Order: sequence, then structure tokens, then C-alpha cells
Amino acid sequence: MTTLTRLRSRRRGERPRLSSSPRRPRAASRTERQPDSRCNTPDVSRSEKISRSFYAELGADGLANRTRPEWDEKIVAALIELLPQRARVLDVGCGYGRVTLPLARARFEIEGLDLSENLIEAARGAADAEELRIGLTVGSMTSLPYRTESFDTVICLWSAFHELLEEHEQRRAVSEMWRVLRPGGFGLIEGPLYQEASQADIESGKRRGPEHRIASELVEGIWRPHYAHDPSSFRRICGAAGVSRLHMFEREWGGRQRLFLRPDKPRL
Repeated sequence: MTTLTRLRSRRRGERPRLSSSPRRPRAASRTERQPDSRCNTPDVSRSEKISRSFYAELGADGLANRTRPEWDEKIVAALIELLPQRARVLDVGCGYGRVTLPLARARFEIEGLDLSENLIEAARGAADAEELRIGLTVGSMTSLPYRTESFDTVICLWSAFHELLEEHEQRRAVSEMWRVLRPGGFGLIEGPLYQEASQADIESGKRRGPEHRIASELVEGIWRPHYAHDPSSFRRICGAAGVSRLHMFEREWGGRQRLFLRPDKPRL
């Protein structure tokens, strides 16, 4: 797809096709700058290996088909209301740039990180087509390749955090997000509302693991496991991660009710 076609489809409110197929090597662009050498060979957790395999099969187009332009517009508008002016933002689990690109268009300084090379490649192509200045990195949320206290806000949306299936991975990810937040900054982790496992879910294997919190669902014919969080699991993880201040809330988000965790880093 040409740059002009991409821009026209965006203006019409349509979703441009996102190529995630491998490309021939090319010169590094401004969207490919790497904050740290660790992101060249990301050290991903066991859960993230499962996620990376899932997104390699689903692809950027398959992921984009799971949303709608009107949902994304509402989410971006809500984020812009929450974010401080001139904030430096890290989008953890940025995917193909669903939120990263609109925030860059809104003149936020933003970095995007995702464990899936094919999704980052799609985001880079879209950013290059619009000449947007975005740092896009392949890496793990359990080992963020950024300096301590380097972001005003860290966002982790669309259930990306819930794909960490073990609490030690979740603790590490929250600890890393807390580390890179500046004093006075905040994080925002979003996911589905908690639902108790039914006996049928347990017997069928759809809910398993400690407290039956690991749920499995079919997405485009591909099994995707995720961790079912509620306020008690969030408090437990944040306490172990050293987060000193947090609150949780539910709100409508892109047409659905969602559960949010917001760690707030105190000012010095």
C-alpha cells in the first residue's frame, strides 16, 4: 500500500492494511532507534513466548480486525484527557501502533515496546508512512530497556499485561514499569473485568492454575491464554513489586466495561 493510500484510508476512518510479512533489510529509520542494546535480543518470559507465537500466527491484520475505528477514537480521546501536557509516554505492548500512532499525531513524545517482531515491523511501516517520530522497540515488559525515571506515564492496554500467566512475571513487569516512571508519574494497566470460574470451566480446562485464574479462549481459531485479575491479585502483585501508591477503578473503555490498575509514583 502506498503512503497516499494509507493516509487516505486513515482520513476516511478506515483501517489501512498492515503488512507484517518479513521485508528485505533496509537502512535504519528514525522509528527504529533502540534505547538499549538489550532490545536486540529480548529476554522474554515463558508466558511471553506463548504470546509471541500467538501474534506471529494472528498477524497485524488479524489483530487490527479485532477492533473498530470508533472504539479506538474513544480510547485515544480518553487517554489524551488523562495524560499531562507534553508527557513522555511509554506504550507497553504497543502492537501495530493502535494507540502509539494516534498519540504521536497528538504531539506526545512516545515510545512503543512489544515482544512481537511482526507487530513492531507493522508499526514502523505505518509510522514511516506518516513521517511520525516514534521509538519502536522489540522487547519484554519484564525487562524494560529504558533508563530509570525516564517516563511521565506508562500505559499497558488491551489486556497485554494479562498475558503474563505467572505472578513472578507480573511482579517483575510492574516493578519495571514503576522503575521507569518519574516521580509524580503514573501507570495505567487495563484489562477485562474479573469473572469467577464456573465448575464447567474448571472441568473443561478453560480455567486452570492457582485460584483457577488462567483462562483460555479461542481468538480467530487460535488458543490464547490470559490471567484473570481482580483487585486482590493486583494488590498482591503491586505490594510484592514495591509499589507504594495505587488505586483501581472500573470504567467504560471503547464500548466495554474494563478494570484498571493505576500505580501513582509519589513526588520526591
